[in-house]
Parts: sequence; structure tokens; C-alpha cells
Amino acid sequence: MQDDATEVTAAGIARLAGVGRAAVSNWRRRHADFPRPVGGSETSPAFALAEVEEWLRRHRKLAEVPLKERVWQQLAGHPDGPVTALVHAGCALLLIHDRPPVWLDISSGTDERLAALLPDALDEVLTPRMPGTARPGRTDRSHVNGQHPVNTRPSTSPAPPAPRATPATPTAPATPALDIPTAPRLLPSVPLLRGVAELAAERGARPTFEFLLGRHLDANPRQFTLTPPDLAGLMAALAGTPATVLDPACGTGALLRAVADRPDRRLLVQDSSPELAALTALRLALHTRAPVHAAAGDTLRADAYPELRADAVLCHPPFNERNWGHDELAYDPRWEYGFPARTESELAWVQHALARLRDGGIAVLLMPPAVASRRSGRRIRADLLRRGALRAVVALPAGAAPPYSVPLHLWVLRRPDR
Repeated sequence: MQDDATEVTAAGIARLAGVGRAAVSNWRRRHADFPRPVGGSETSPAFALAEVEEWLRRHRKLAEVPLKERVWQQLAGHPDGPVTALVHAGCALLLIHDRPPVWLDISSGTDERLAALLPDALDEVLTPRMPGTARPGRTDRSHVNGQHPVNTRPSTSPAPPAPRATPATPTAPATPALDIPTAPRLLPSVPLLRGVAELAAERGARPTFEFLLGRHLDANPRQFTLTPPDLAGLMAALAGTPATVLDPACGTGALLRAVADRPDRRLLVQDSSPELAALTALRLALHTRAPVHAAAGDTLRADAYPELRADAVLCHPPFNERNWGHDELAYDPRWEYGFPARTESELAWVQHALARLRDGGIAVLLMPPAVASRRSGRRIRADLLRRGALRAVVALPAGAAPPYSVPLHLWVLRRPDR
């Protein structure tokens, strides 16, 4: 069943038909019955996918479309946006991965039945796998750090707006990264979820999510700063085999995905972008049986794990941030090695990482090279060296990670005994 609200761009039509975009432009000019745009902009119109497929079939122009392309088009054209669609797909894939008989049972009926039964099924999977996951309508669930209550919504409330790529308000408390979606929110996604399940039967749940997430990242390259897998593997190797690992600026989860598995592992992530925190939580849950604690919020201003003493911290922090909380955080206890200047956001991240380590714990951070030599940070650097916290600075070749023209550094730190 195709969702009538799903939209597709001219580039998507070209992929469906196996032609170039110029051919689609010609069809629009030459055929009066070509579907009218239903969204998008004048320069990049969007069309109803169901209408486009019907027109292509009628004119015998529909290519044999691989299942993965059809699923991607449904996700990219989702009426609530691709991020909401990807989160819903990730939730369904985790259910398929962990409890396939449950998915087969609840998906055997109508779309309405699937949407109605799915929240309870997801609750049974997500709650133990992601401690702190919020269920709309459920009360008395503590926040991830045990200090802030989660705002809950009655299950009969209208569906909330789809999550956006905008960061959380800097001064707002951190919140759980993932809410279990309600039936009204899930219903528009049901056709997509059925396609995702079919694709997972061919490729597996984990590769299916990696494919969809990778496509989403490739389609929006300027919205995300990625950590290449090889570099993530190097950073994870430098941290050893820790049991408890924190990534306080998790992005898409590449760093913790690279950490070596062990039975007692515990993963904790936070990101200022709610969408990235949610996607990372699902990605990690599909890659490990370890509990994944995930929070959305500004890490420096609203730390989700203030009492944590981790074995390791891996971090690819934002570079050259001026608005990192300099004015609000002057007396923060994390600044054991000195209060960072407004221009030294990276040194704030270094000290945050050290503050979240147990004695002897290891932190590995990716840093721009200027942090090692800027005059404004010399006193903090000197104290890090004098007290034995900074153990190594590893110079990487240009091209190791974005920005690819800059030879970045890895800082390896060890928490001195308190």
C-alpha cells in the first residue's frame, strides 16, 4: 500500500524511471497529464509519489525499481519529514531485530491495527535497551540523569510536531533522546515500515538502517559533521576496552559504534541536536546488546550525566564555538585546569571530558591544530601537562576528517587520581 502523502522530487522520479533529470523535465513540458506539483518550491517541485507511479505505468516508463530505492523514496518524501520517518523506521527495525515474531503478529492486519499495537511492542523493546526512553502518557519516569522529570503527554493528545534539525535551546535541561511514538504519529509511516520490514528480510535489520541513515546523511551533507570510520576506529583503539564509554557530542554515533564489544559494556551519548541523539541511540542499539543511554541537550550547559565517572570518553566536539556558555559557566567545577577563554571552546570540551572520567580513565578527542598553540589557552595547556592529564597529541595527515584541508590532532588524556 502506497501512502498518498508521500512526495518525490524530479531527481527521485528520474531514479524510479531509470532516466536522467532532463528526461523528467521533457515529460513535464510535453505531457499535459503529467502530475502537478504538490509541494516543494518553484525550482525544486515535489510530486505525489502515487500519482507519479501511476503516470509512469500508464506511459510504460516505470523501470523495475529495486526495493531499497522504493523504500528510500518513501522515507525521503514522508509527510512529516525524513528524520521522523528514519526514527520510526529505526524503531521498527529494532523490534524486527530483537523480536521478529512480535513484528510478524502485529503487522499481519490492517495499517490501523499495526499503528495501534506498535507503541506497546516498541515499549517492551526500547525501555530495557535504552533506559530513560519516554513513553507519551506514562508518568513518573525519571530523566536520564535522575534530576529532571520528563514532560509527558496524554496518549490521546494530538501528534506533536516532527523533530527538526535545530539544536535544543542552550539553557534547557537535557531530555531523553527518544520518545516512543504514539499511534497517530505512526499511522502515516505504516506503508514505509512495511517496506522497511521487507527490505530487512532481504538485507537484515542493521544493514537496512545503515543504508537508510547513510542515504539521509549523503542527501544533507552540509547539516552534519561526520567522523570517518577509520578515524573512529583509531580513537576507539586508543581508549582500550572500557566498560563505560561516553560520547558527549555524539553526532551520528560513529565513535561509540567503533568501540570494542564486551559483555558489561555501557554506552552513554548526548548531542545538542535531538534528531542526532535519537538516530544515534537507535543505531547503537542495532549494533550492540549493551544498554544505550541517550540524551538531547547542550552538553556544556545542560550535562545529562553530572555524576558519571566513565572508563573512557570519546569526542569529536564542535570546533571554534564562540557561544559555548562562557558567560554562564564561569564558576563551573569542571574547570579544574583553568577557565577557558571565549575563543577556547575546545579546552572546555577537554575539561568536560576529564570531569566525566574515573581516576585513570582515558579520553580521546579530535581537535583542530590551533588548540595546541593558541596563546589564549597556554595556561590551561601548561596545567594539563604539569598534572599529567595530557598524555599525547597525535598529528593526523590532512584529509583524515572534515575539514579535509586541515591536519587535525588527536588529544589523548588520562584523569589523574583525585
